[in-house]
Amino acid sequence: MKTFHTNMIIGKKWLSVCLFIALLFNLADAYGIKHPYNKKELLSELIKLNDKEIPNALRRQWIEKENLYCGAVFDGDSVVSPIGTSGLIQTLMCSYVSPDSKYYQSKEILQRMILAATGMLNLQHEDGTIDLISTNFHSTPDLGFTIYPLAFAYSIMLKNNQLNYGEFPSVMKQYLLNAGKALSVGGVHTPNHRWVISGALALINTFFPNPAYQVRVEQWLAEKIDIDPDGQYNERSTAGYTPITNRSLIEVAKRMKFSNLYEDIRKNLNLTFYFVHSNGEIVTESSNRQDKYQQSNMSRYYLAYNYMALLDKDNRFAGMVRYIEKTVPVAQLDYMLPYFLEDSSLLQDLPEGTPIPTSYHKYFKYSDIVRIREDKIDMSVITNNTTFFTFFKGDAALEAVRLSAAFFGKGQFQSQQMEKEGNTYILSSTIYGPYYQPLSKEQIPAEGESWGKVPRSERVQSEVQTLQTKIYVSETNGKARIKISVVGPKNLPVTLELGFRSGGILKNVTPKQGISNAFLIKNGEYATYQKGDDVIKIGPGVSAHKWTQLRGALPKLQADCLYFTNYAPCEFEFTIE
Repeated sequence: MKTFHTNMIIGKKWLSVCLFIALLFNLADAYGIKHPYNKKELLSELIKLNDKEIPNALRRQWIEKENLYCGAVFDGDSVVSPIGTSGLIQTLMCSYVSPDSKYYQSKEILQRMILAATGMLNLQHEDGTIDLISTNFHSTPDLGFTIYPLAFAYSIMLKNNQLNYGEFPSVMKQYLLNAGKALSVGGVHTPNHRWVISGALALINTFFPNPAYQVRVEQWLAEKIDIDPDGQYNERSTAGYTPITNRSLIEVAKRMKFSNLYEDIRKNLNLTFYFVHSNGEIVTESSNRQDKYQQSNMSRYYLAYNYMALLDKDNRFAGMVRYIEKTVPVAQLDYMLPYFLEDSSLLQDLPEGTPIPTSYHKYFKYSDIVRIREDKIDMSVITNNTTFFTFFKGDAALEAVRLSAAFFGKGQFQSQQMEKEGNTYILSSTIYGPYYQPLSKEQIPAEGESWGKVPRSERVQSEVQTLQTKIYVSETNGKARIKISVVGPKNLPVTLELGFRSGGILKNVTPKQGISNAFLIKNGEYATYQKGDDVIKIGPGVSAHKWTQLRGALPKLQADCLYFTNYAPCEFEFTIE
């Protein structure tokens, strides 16, 4: 249920499976729990939270003996979930071994754990793999994700070997050994899967050492870690797979003595200091995965910062741990419970922390993003992305700024390059709209019609139209100045879309008829967006037409959208503060 990896697996149906578990990740406000003053108090609160979740968790377990999936957990669509079942085992184990839990040594909990373990074994194929029924079958990566909660449950059990566990150990041993065989030969889909599998093998190797596990981990590590010089992993999945990768690499480094991996983790954590919005959220604008634009805080980084702060005696990492403890609900740290129970050294006192950076101007050129922060205000300039700018001011969030032109159905702006001139960043793009001439006699195929048989690249182009766009972004004392130059065919409609987080109030704007949550700027005037006590002011605006959904543009953002409009050739020049 409350497992670190399942809290972070993101995807369409992956979400339905994994957010069944991650659902627990957002319950803190309902519980009304105050932040503990130290990690021992945190541990105590996490045990209480774990106890409170157990009744709901058990309701998702099939217990009817005649059921094909007896012992397993089902998701919100009543689909069997091996990942959810592994999470249930970990959840139950954490309370079963904790003297402060009301489920300590509970016979019912033990029976449910044994039932779930048997269910896991029944879901395992002969080759050792399991299915993510929504999409992946005989899946090694999904098998790897199940190992983390199961291995932690198994390790916690061994550390509390004075308790009764019935047949649970033997069932789990069989599952883990079967998994080891599959993980030693199975393939992957995505970069982070390599590290998930390596971490899973490192965990199994802790209990049942096998040279084949080491060989397989070394095979994956020989490909080298997919991290850029800035410290960003290939997928740039700051809210999803980056914390998974850090967690996985920690397990490999810790359990298989690959200490060189700590340097990659440090690089990523050093970068992440500058990927924190002023409201405490993690920057997701540049992600290459499903977490792009999703709202998420820093809770998923607690493990890595805490582990590395203790390992390195690093005051900066300790400062981030303190920041996370102060800014996220305690329930969102629920995944830390098995880590604390499995390795009590994680509960050690941290070095004295230093505050996280709140004033900086950082250009991460390998990650295609500029991060600027001045206390309560922060902004991102992003290249190679249809969202080229974001602006956060406390609770008020301009989550995306996009530009489009009705240019041959392909006028959605996405910069092809970014240049830096002083403190100004220049995003640019040039695209073409050609027409095509008839084929020469020699080019016409002997049989069949010509248009489908001969690619357009073989035709002579004519009347080629050009769309050149340049966007200049600069910042002074927390105020952003943006100038947009669009050079294209005369009368070309151009629209600038500014997507504000839903739930705020836009003022001095005109509602767009027929489209909900869409507004037009008043020509030459300033608009304001307010959420809570925070206000963003933007303008002066341009309103030359009312067409907001241009042909070839992306669908409207799921946000409160404000539109500037004009005709090329044209300029927009405005400030955001």
